[in-house]
Amino acid sequence: MNITDFFALGSACFGILMLGSVNLRLNLFLYSLQTLFMALATINQSFKQVNIEMYFICIFIIALKALFIPYFLNNVLNKIDIQYDSNVMIPTAIGMHISILFLGISQLLSDKIIQSMPSIDSIGGVTAAISLLFTGILFMLLRKIAISQIIGFLTLENGIFIFGVSITKGLPLIVDLGVLLDLLVAIMIAGLFVFRIKSSFEHIDVTQLNELHEN
Repeated sequence: MNITDFFALGSACFGILMLGSVNLRLNLFLYSLQTLFMALATINQSFKQVNIEMYFICIFIIALKALFIPYFLNNVLNKIDIQYDSNVMIPTAIGMHISILFLGISQLLSDKIIQSMPSIDSIGGVTAAISLLFTGILFMLLRKIAISQIIGFLTLENGIFIFGVSITKGLPLIVDLGVLLDLLVAIMIAGLFVFRIKSSFEHIDVTQLNELHEN
């Protein structure tokens, strides 16, 4: 296993650990570590590809996604005074085991992808990317609190990013920066919506919102 695969698979493991916790602050911390490992994997991959632009992207990712967004969402948690997403669809242990199963499936799928695209040199990156896609979707399906939905979406986005880096030499700098800025705006708007939902309905359980009817 090379350094790129180590950091990429480490990112996937942090995603699995997120499914084992209902503590929202711990989930944000694990997401921050997940993003940091994803950025380190990308830096190492960029070094091998001699892609200078990706270094700037990684610095921006660490500043924005690994530091600022968790900090911003932690402030939202302080304002709405919610610490846990305890009303999960299934027990956290089962959720973790399902995610581990998907990691094994991701390995099988990555083998198939690499067979069809021999130019890919990071099987761990592809495996981690698919695993994070599964983890993000699971997180969004199994959790009810709106903040958890945001964390699941961010994890899903990390999987898409690693997949793109693993199978290509990276998108142009301006495209990557545009996507990251769009993500920042989306998260800030989502955080404001969470605060408004809490103020209006005294909860942020998204499963209860479908019970609202027009008068």
